Amino acid sequence: MAKKKNDNKNTITYVLELLKPTKKKQRLFFRNIDEVVKSRRAIAKELNNDNKKLSTADFSYINLPSAVKNQDIREVKALHKRFKKSNSKKETLEFKANQPICYNNQNYKVHGHIVSIPLFSNKTSRYAFPVKQNERFVALQRHIEKGAKLGKASLFYKGNKWFFAVTVSFEIKKVNSKNTMGIDIGLRQLAVASIKTSEGKEISRRFHSGNHAGFIRKKYNALRRKVGQVKKPKAIEKICNKEQRWMTDLNHKISRQLIDLAVHEKVSTIVMEDLKNIRQTAKSHKRPDRNLNRWTFYQLQQFIEYKAKLSGINVIYVKAKYTSQRCSKCGAILKKNRKKNLYTCQCGNHMHSDLNAARNIADQHLKGWQVRQQPA
Repeated sequence: MAKKKNDNKNTITYVLELLKPTKKKQRLFFRNIDEVVKSRRAIAKELNNDNKKLSTADFSYINLPSAVKNQDIREVKALHKRFKKSNSKKETLEFKANQPICYNNQNYKVHGHIVSIPLFSNKTSRYAFPVKQNERFVALQRHIEKGAKLGKASLFYKGNKWFFAVTVSFEIKKVNSKNTMGIDIGLRQLAVASIKTSEGKEISRRFHSGNHAGFIRKKYNALRRKVGQVKKPKAIEKICNKEQRWMTDLNHKISRQLIDLAVHEKVSTIVMEDLKNIRQTAKSHKRPDRNLNRWTFYQLQQFIEYKAKLSGINVIYVKAKYTSQRCSKCGAILKKNRKKNLYTCQCGNHMHSDLNAARNIADQHLKGWQVRQQPA
């Protein structure tokens, strides 16, 4: 997903994966891509000869739907303009063999989980293709249901898979409530959220345990060691890629659940820690926690951030210092108060240590805690 922001308007591109097409349809795709390559090279040649008034009639020998030809002319003209400004030493624009097939918003349809596009075989016909119903698909459907305007789209081939990228634009409505969500991201609990009102009263909380993630990490580490003993680097790479996909999917699910909760509780601001040093901190933990040492904390935060902004929720980052040691009730700081999952303070505060940290993170925005450290 890629996005651009302009005041209260947002444009985002969802890259949807098509369910594997039949061999016949794949041949049709490749035939159209070959024609797109031919089309773009021909347009670039005409522009290089200073022929700027181009139409589909100039490329009647190219076997593509007229809508695709028109879009190619627009695309190549824009690229050619940037090419001229770059003062490149190349004589003309160059196009690789694998080019996307581009459409404007009038020439494709998204209905449910079906994408409908025009392709050229012996003549131009419209073809329908199902897409995978994953996180990206669900997010796109949400925007369409809310009246988002569809923009440019493209069909392309990458890594033996077919994708359809759809751009949508929509208005962002800022949340007017003053409720704040503090999120503590860590090892034993991947994410713990505390939602507070402007007066500091907690109205909701959410835990995302790291136990299952730790088990999966152990599983993949064991597989890598086993494969590494027989020296199969490609198999190791395949395992790493599979693990990365699993981790990314989990981060998407966690971030979606947190944002859904934030929307439900009318949260206007999400507060998270600046976790630049979390990987170094993780090294000090005992062996069971090291399986999460390479967990993609930054990726999880990024998923939370962009989904929050799409829902009109502001995101800020605060310093991580003392958030786990400070008492969320009285503000006192004492390192020994935290023992693994339990935080206990002399003032009577007795709770899960990560929930205590999440409350402190929220309070940094709500109250601007004064640091008061007690002697050990």
